[in-house]
Amino acid sequence: MNARSAQDYYCSIVAALKQKNVPPGGEAMIEAILAAVPVGAAKIIDLGCNTGWVARQVAKAFPSARVLGLDINPAMIDAAEAAARQEQSSAVFACVDGAAMQTLAAGADVIICGGSAAFFEDPAAVYRAVTGCLKPGGLLIDCHYVYDADVPADLRREERAMFGLGWMPKGLSAIAGVYEEAGLTMAAIRRLPRFAFEDSAAAVLAREILQGVPEMQELVQAMTKRRALINALSGYRYPYLLVASSGTPAAQAPGAGERDLTKAIATLDLFSMPIARQPMSVLRDYLPYRFLAYVGDPDAAPGGGRAVETLARTLETLGIGQKGRVLDIGCFTGLSSIVLASHFEGVIGLDIEAEFVEIAGSIGRALLSPAQFLVGDGSRTGYAPASFDAVTMTATLAYTPRPQALLAEASRILKSDGLLAEFVYHHFDRAPETAEKIQAAVGPDVVLAPLSRRLDMFETAGFDLVELNAVETGAASSSEQTVLRDYVVHREHVLDPCKSREDLKAFADLFTHYTGRLSDCLDKPVAYLGVFSKSGQGNRPCNQNRD
Repeated sequence: MNARSAQDYYCSIVAALKQKNVPPGGEAMIEAILAAVPVGAAKIIDLGCNTGWVARQVAKAFPSARVLGLDINPAMIDAAEAAARQEQSSAVFACVDGAAMQTLAAGADVIICGGSAAFFEDPAAVYRAVTGCLKPGGLLIDCHYVYDADVPADLRREERAMFGLGWMPKGLSAIAGVYEEAGLTMAAIRRLPRFAFEDSAAAVLAREILQGVPEMQELVQAMTKRRALINALSGYRYPYLLVASSGTPAAQAPGAGERDLTKAIATLDLFSMPIARQPMSVLRDYLPYRFLAYVGDPDAAPGGGRAVETLARTLETLGIGQKGRVLDIGCFTGLSSIVLASHFEGVIGLDIEAEFVEIAGSIGRALLSPAQFLVGDGSRTGYAPASFDAVTMTATLAYTPRPQALLAEASRILKSDGLLAEFVYHHFDRAPETAEKIQAAVGPDVVLAPLSRRLDMFETAGFDLVELNAVETGAASSSEQTVLRDYVVHREHVLDPCKSREDLKAFADLFTHYTGRLSDCLDKPVAYLGVFSKSGQGNRPCNQNRD
């Protein structure tokens, strides 16, 4: 049986038995889908709607929206319409092919794929069509299973043959890559708990009754076999909710927000306080990050200290307790570690630059922070295996020539249930001239890459994504940048009166060049906070008997 006929047979079983088509992850996923639909969405499409359960739940939750379920299989649509009539649902359904889908779905605020992507024969073409149907800034809400690296190959082969699967992407990076080719930008990703069907008493009774109907016996047996395979796979895969935008996604995680210039100036003063003034002959030769340290820019993360607060709260939500041990790799002048130490007792800030560690320690003592600061190489920390509950980085991987070495060390020193948190970028403009400009302003090791490539780096290192959210970077406006520049130049003149007028002008130019380092890029990157676990962590199925 080829994939198309296997898929048609599976659909005929579902339609005949009027199965409730739960998405990957079961009913927990429908709650996640509903939470992702923006308030005020007027037109919502359920693409590949199956027997229509997801569409009916969406219509119930958003009664003022027009909810349209689309599927290529007539039997599925018949079952969906019958269920909608019975439930008096406002959801409507249509049996369409690809061309008709684009007509009916045009102008959608939201398009939901509740697991239908696994049956796409040409996913790139489908997602391009989705992009074309969405309004500017509209959302794709997409559900997938992502499989562990050690999933038995025979189970996956059996799954493809039994369900007629068309697309079996290898990891989130592959899915993100197809989105990017289609013109979609990731907004958020969330991992849900592993899912298996529970054999309730009602389900057993219904199956026994249907077994007594001769024309239903084959269908019941076929569906029972498929449910058993789903449960056998349940310990080797996670359900994921992915949200992507047809425009630039709104930040899901709070970042810097509205800039408080008074607070920004106070931060610049605090973090430059321990640093001796230097002549322009020295400052001109500083690498960008060293000049930022000199002026007091803590450069803690995309979004600043508030983004690190979000990181800390996320770790707390995911189970890292107050007594958790946290290693902050690439702590720079210490802001990220100081923020983390207000949430966790065992925070160690690590940086390879002794000068930065000395500054961080001085500021930490001034603020009475319990954070410790040490000089060390993030790729060779010297700690014993399984020493930490969490490892954090604040875009550290973007500035190192050997990111895989840092990830390998993070995996080694994390406990089995530990978490890795890092800020990553999705760059739209990856032209060589743009890369050269940013490397000159930021650092020679910066690589302009799409999110899919970032995710592949973590997957290759043995990490699974737990959640990812876009963050607001809080970059200063041109007028705010001018105020900060003028203040820092005035402060430099006061602290080092030996600097001439020409020196101060050169100093102002350096400040503008380094602190506004991305402002002249036409397509600014999207920043994300990602949290990862070590691959394959989770319970394996206790009972894999599928006889």
